[in-house]
Amino acid sequence: MSPRRTRRPPLIRLGAPGPYVLAAAFATAAWFVARLLDGSGRSPAEALLGAGVGGVPWGLFPVALGWVVRADRDPAWEAARRALRRGRLPADEQARAATVDHLPVARRGAVLGLAGGVALFGGLATLAAALDRPLTAGLLGTVLAVVLGVAALTLARVRRLERSLGGPGQGG
Repeated sequence: MSPRRTRRPPLIRLGAPGPYVLAAAFATAAWFVARLLDGSGRSPAEALLGAGVGGVPWGLFPVALGWVVRADRDPAWEAARRALRRGRLPADEQARAATVDHLPVARRGAVLGLAGGVALFGGLATLAAALDRPLTAGLLGTVLAVVLGVAALTLARVRRLERSLGGPGQGG
């Protein structure tokens, strides 16, 4: 008898844009420490802005890696993501149950994207404007707008699926 291989769920599972916002925040924090310790004599505000500008693209790498590496995908999460993209519940009862179970996860990621995006990218854009860096402020504002748009779209799709179920948290 062969040993049954069980999948370990990821440490944190979130709907879009939560993973990107978390990765960008982590990258910004790491770059901030590096910029403070590099001894270039920058002010902490300039070091934070530079770290944020570096953290925005680096935050994409874990997300893109998740798209490319599909070796350990959870079929239930994939079914829920497909349902969110299509805007309707699957006909298959097992996929439908998986979607219902994952709707709170998708909502959590969208809410984290809203709150974290405003705090991180909005704060960095405001800092850039205060440091008289209008192009940087505009670029960070654009990233914020995209993150807010993805979060709003995800929340709208979650609400649509919940309405088709008969309300939040109700299966059937």
